[in-house]
Amino acid sequence: MRIIYRASPTFKQVHRSNALVKAIRGPIGSGKSVGCVKEMWRICLNQEPNAQGIRQTRWACIRNTYPELKQTVIKTFQTWIPQEVCPITYGSPITGKLNIPHPDGQTRVETEFLFLSMDKPKDVKKLMSLELTGVWINEGQFMPLDLVMEALTRTGRYPPKVREENFDGATWNGMLIDTNSPDDDHWWYQFEQGVDEETGIPFKPKGWDFFIQPGALIDITNIKEESLSQEEKVMFEKGLHSDYLGHRFLANPLAENVENHKKEYGYWFDNIQGQTLNWIKSRVCNEFATIQYGKPVFMDHFNKALHVSKDKLLPVKGWPTYIGLDFGLTPAAIVGQITPFGQLRITDEVIATGMGIERFVQEQLIPLIKAKYQECDNIQVIGDPAGVQRAQTDEKTCFQILYENGFNAMPASSNSTTARLEAVRWWLSRLVGKGQPAMLISPHCKVLIKGYETGYAYKKLNVAGDDKYTDNPDKNRYSHPHDANQYLCLNTMPDKIREQIINIQSHSPLSARTGY
Repeated sequence: MRIIYRASPTFKQVHRSNALVKAIRGPIGSGKSVGCVKEMWRICLNQEPNAQGIRQTRWACIRNTYPELKQTVIKTFQTWIPQEVCPITYGSPITGKLNIPHPDGQTRVETEFLFLSMDKPKDVKKLMSLELTGVWINEGQFMPLDLVMEALTRTGRYPPKVREENFDGATWNGMLIDTNSPDDDHWWYQFEQGVDEETGIPFKPKGWDFFIQPGALIDITNIKEESLSQEEKVMFEKGLHSDYLGHRFLANPLAENVENHKKEYGYWFDNIQGQTLNWIKSRVCNEFATIQYGKPVFMDHFNKALHVSKDKLLPVKGWPTYIGLDFGLTPAAIVGQITPFGQLRITDEVIATGMGIERFVQEQLIPLIKAKYQECDNIQVIGDPAGVQRAQTDEKTCFQILYENGFNAMPASSNSTTARLEAVRWWLSRLVGKGQPAMLISPHCKVLIKGYETGYAYKKLNVAGDDKYTDNPDKNRYSHPHDANQYLCLNTMPDKIREQIINIQSHSPLSARTGY
């Protein structure tokens, strides 16, 4: 069987790269998955043979869910590396075994492909003890950074180095990871384009190469025709443009994989119908944009233009200072102050992963307090009421740890999700002073703000009929700072209103249809 593959301009660069991590960002339908499969194939063929003349490699191919692993990753894989070439066995894990003669006619290629689904930190156990040459992560926008970095540590372990045979092991090891453009607060954005605000040094990790495919369509809404390139003018004259939601989209003459779609550019023009502008920017134009996957908890109350300060908010000496604190292995703290006219100002967020409360307090929270809140007296910590329980390791409670580190700490008045959410809505829905919002958030609290916009949401249920959502907000990277913020909001309300909310709302279940 002969299968013809023609690498796109972007994947020609990928195939030439020897980077530890090859990260490819592109629009839907741009051939990212196919290119990654062919890059794995190339690496398998280029692996140096051992003393027995065998070129051995082992790969983990990862997708966030099991159905998508089967329907997309394995389906694409078998299109380009068929079952008769690499038989796949559906066990645990799903495994493909390649054993073919090398084109040189003297050696053989032996490769094992492990197909895994994972999208939560607890899934890291699937990686334990794996000895791999490389990893391919498909749709990296859905993968937590902790899992990505853990997967990378499993590479370079196979084939093993054999000193007696003068065999150095893996000729190349590392990771292939592809994605559509995610949010601008996603770890991918930080690694690809992020810069430290103080030093100006890029966050890009050493050994990572980023490859960016052209968008399939271009938004030319505010571009005059005479400003288009000659190639773009040709596209326009051919009628390869479409008006949608007040925007005009033009076929990009640099788009990749066009010839492999039956309707060519029509594939993308068809797919923008019924979608939001942000979805089109991310999935088709290949621009970083926020995509909404559920029902934002505060969508009817939060207004970024109103509730987020234009300038960074700094702590003020003499104002009451409060810290909302969520415990667990993903601790989060939200710091706020009450102004003389009753405005709650959110001045800082501190978020960590894989860190116990004592280490979080000593390494993250205390340094922030010393650096910015040294002149603020009587700082009050309001924590998750569950923190009164003793830890299994040393029998200390989270609040005891806070006391020992010099904090005045108390549990929040209630752990009722409904009461906590209503407390936040109370702050968001009021004006104080001369028409100012009762809650004002510093713009550098990016995770909290993104949570308000889209990330902190009720998860959509996979049921027929009208849209329905979970009764409680989804647990994710945004939920921890938002839980901390809720403890803060609840305990900084006027006492009488807080008591009313706790007494009434604790007996009122959330609606799965509306989310409130």
